[in-house]
Amino acid sequence: MTTIFAVDGYNNLMSNAQNFIKSWHDNLHVQNVDFLEEILDENVVFYSPVVFKPIQGKEMTKLYLASAGESFNMESFKYVREVHQAMESVLEFETDIDGIWVNGIDMITWNEAGKIIDFKVMIRPLKAVEIVRMKMVESLELLSKSS
Repeated sequence: MTTIFAVDGYNNLMSNAQNFIKSWHDNLHVQNVDFLEEILDENVVFYSPVVFKPIQGKEMTKLYLASAGESFNMESFKYVREVHQAMESVLEFETDIDGIWVNGIDMITWNEAGKIIDFKVMIRPLKAVEIVRMKMVESLELLSKSS
């Protein structure tokens, strides 16, 4: 994995994003989404690659991130590049879902308390968007039935 730390006069803030992302990495593959309660701000906004409007608030963002964890084949999911600048983190990822190669980025904005206030996911190519949408619909249906 390549990690890039931009230098543009924000060295002190830059290290905040670099430090805040550690909790995300520590908890990503454990299949326990309880850490989302601590890492997400109450007013977080989530931008899904398969939903046409922003998703508002912690509870709905937790639901979508939990569903993504179920959908993205976490056994092959890996971050291949990171860029941290000021209070922003951009993480490029790759995974394989049912034989379809998925490439995308997570764009995260942090507040000064180390909580995520903005989370945007972008995915390519088109076949990847289609498989992610299908898997997310399945996962969201299962998660909503179990709650």
